[in-house]
Amino acid sequence: MKKTTIALLSAALLIGGTWSSHAVQAASQVEAGQSAVSSGFKLNPAITKEYGGAVFELESLTTTPQSTEYLISRIMPETLDPEIDRNLMIMNYLVMDSNGWIYDRIQAEDKGREKPDGTFDRYYKEKLGALKGKPKELIILPYVGGNYDDKSTKYSDKASVTAKLSDNYPVKLDQGKIGTMTVTDVKFEKKRTVLTLSIEGKTASIQNVGTWLLENGKAMDYSRKELISVKNGVYHYELEFPAVDRKVPLQVMTKRMTPVTFLNELEMKVKLQ
Repeated sequence: MKKTTIALLSAALLIGGTWSSHAVQAASQVEAGQSAVSSGFKLNPAITKEYGGAVFELESLTTTPQSTEYLISRIMPETLDPEIDRNLMIMNYLVMDSNGWIYDRIQAEDKGREKPDGTFDRYYKEKLGALKGKPKELIILPYVGGNYDDKSTKYSDKASVTAKLSDNYPVKLDQGKIGTMTVTDVKFEKKRTVLTLSIEGKTASIQNVGTWLLENGKAMDYSRKELISVKNGVYHYELEFPAVDRKVPLQVMTKRMTPVTFLNELEMKVKLQ
């Protein structure tokens, strides 16, 4: 496999802020209150997909009452088509179940390894929260895109979209080609401020990553993010921020993002029941 491809595949995990500590904290919150379909479920047999000569194999999928984890190995020939090679270099994964629930990443690794027969490949291993309820199927869907539309820095003002917060909701923010985000409510409490977001479509988990509360123009990071419900394809999230002074000007900020293309050829569906 090309060395540039190896390096960039690893770097792709950083795109769009998906490696933020907030995503880790949020997934941990979801994990705590969910039950797995079956304790110790294991994938058998493996699922294999081919994409322009590249071979992807879902080697394992395990679930426990606390978490879900899967491992995908990949072999990419030197003769890989340049366009396919570019897609694989910036590829990321979305994991959802047959009920439409999307699972946030807790942690992941992308590494090379030597196999027992002496050959080499790369693998991607991801840990997610526990399965929600009892879905019949888990879907692993690779995608490209969903990046901030200014590549200089994720904090660049060029990609920022802001809206004032008052007592009138909903407040809609245009995120560019990826879609829109709507603030449906804000709860002001003594020790925290909670924003409720509504986002339509399965890119919701990508769109909500870059969201900040601005107090007097100063950006605050959220300490918790949790998917609280899914209804008719609309995802509802809670984002928790530090307590604020309601008398000062408040805004919510997000980012314009590039569109998402799902690589349907590599979609993997795992029967859980």
